[in-house]
Parts: sequence; C-alpha cells; structure tokens
Amino acid sequence: MKPLALAIALLALIGGPLHAQQAGEAADHEALRKLKSEVISAINTKNLDRIDALLHKPFLATVVTQDSFNDAGKLKAYFEGLFTRRFLRIAKLTMDSDADEPAEIITGTFAVARGGTKERYEMADGRSFTLDGRWTATALKDAGQWKVLTIHSGVNFIDNPVINAIERTTMWFAGGGFALGAVIGILIGWFFTRRRRAQPA
Repeated sequence: MKPLALAIALLALIGGPLHAQQAGEAADHEALRKLKSEVISAINTKNLDRIDALLHKPFLATVVTQDSFNDAGKLKAYFEGLFTRRFLRIAKLTMDSDADEPAEIITGTFAVARGGTKERYEMADGRSFTLDGRWTATALKDAGQWKVLTIHSGVNFIDNPVINAIERTTMWFAGGGFALGAVIGILIGWFFTRRRRAQPA
C-alpha cells in the first residue's frame, strides 16, 4: 500500500470512532439539557406526575427548604403542601434554571452538573419574593434514557428577600412594642399622679 493511502486509512480508522464518540456526547448533552427543561416545566406547571417519570429509581432529592426525599410519593406530598398549607402558603411558583457549564459526563452513563435558579414565589397573602438559588445534580443513563439520580438545591439563608421581610416584620413588632410600652408607661404615670393629687392633704 502506498504511504499516502496508508495514512488515509489510518486516519479513517482513528477518526471514525472519535467522530462517533463526539456525536454521542453531543446527543447526551442535548438529552441532559432537555431533562433539565422538563424538570423545570413540571415544577412550573405543578405536574408532579411528570417529575416522577424524570427521576431515577432510587433517587435522592434535597429541596430548597433542605427537606430530603427518596420517595416520590412523599416528595409529591411536600410539593402539593406548599400550595395548601395555612402558614406561608404559595399561590404560584415559577422557576428559571441555567447550568454553569455543560455537564461532565463520566463513562458515558453518569453526569454531574451545577447551576443557578431564579425562583419567584407569589404568596397567598399577596406578597411575592424572588430568590436566586443554586443547585447541584447528577443524572444516570439507564436503558438509553437520562434520569435525575440526585439533586440538591438551596438559597443564601443569610441574605434573601424572605429573611429581609422577616427582619422588617421583627423590627416593626419591636418598634411597636417599644411604643406601646412607652404609652402604657405614660398612662400609668399619669394615673398615679392624678390619684396623688386627688388625695386630701
């Protein structure tokens, strides 16, 4: 075989599997992006049955309140409870999510990703909060389909609109309590002063 023909043959042998591998990784990244979009869509539409279909079995999920679940039924009950509970009841939740970088795919069947969220909570009492969150997730390719294996989400618990609202409420109550105490003190002082003046000399 001539040297040029041999070189072309070697390039074909090397390049064929490499091209197939690159095409496979591109398809996996697209599937992972679709998986993330479907999870966000299911949350925004409150379609918990759809979320269950996107989770690997077993799975582990730690949500923004730091409650942790490995049972789909309990996760669904928690999510539905956000919209039905009496205290801090949510009327509507919408979420956007972006990945920091493409997922790292390991051995072709395991992927790790991280990113941020923009979460808007519209409360039943008319208030609304927008929180910036963070998430880390892993996915597993099972029978040719990517599913969420683990996910952990959270927000800045020191500086966020909910904490700020609580602080404002606390300060309002503290200020109101101080003012009420001052008024009561003045009234008591006025009452006893009047009694002393009313007593005969």
